[in-house]
Amino acid sequence: MNGIISATRSDDSTRLKSQIGHYVAPLPAKEPLSPPVNNGTSSRSHLGVNHPVLASFLCPITAIKDYHQDPAETRKKLANGQILMSAADFPAYLWEGTPPGESYDDDSMTDGLFKGYFLVRVSFQLFA
Repeated sequence: MNGIISATRSDDSTRLKSQIGHYVAPLPAKEPLSPPVNNGTSSRSHLGVNHPVLASFLCPITAIKDYHQDPAETRKKLANGQILMSAADFPAYLWEGTPPGESYDDDSMTDGLFKGYFLVRVSFQLFA
């Protein structure tokens, strides 16, 4: 039984890995993600907070306004730990908006939560 569960998880993650670049792009049919997630190398050093789009997804929602004002500076702060990414701060991709977290409101923080387009697309991939 455990072997079947493991194989199913592996299959889901393999399918997801090949599609992740399409899911991150707001309008993949019109404009692909730039720079691409898969750059043809096995290195992952260009991912996470080192990728301009992925960094906006991973940015804690409490710092998303700073990210929208100055993406390069906020990415530096994320990378060097000046902005902490902890379990207490949800990542921006959980909120609806293009870019993610765009509709976030400090006074009504649950509005749009778990409606981010990336989260919805990944959920369909995994559960459909």
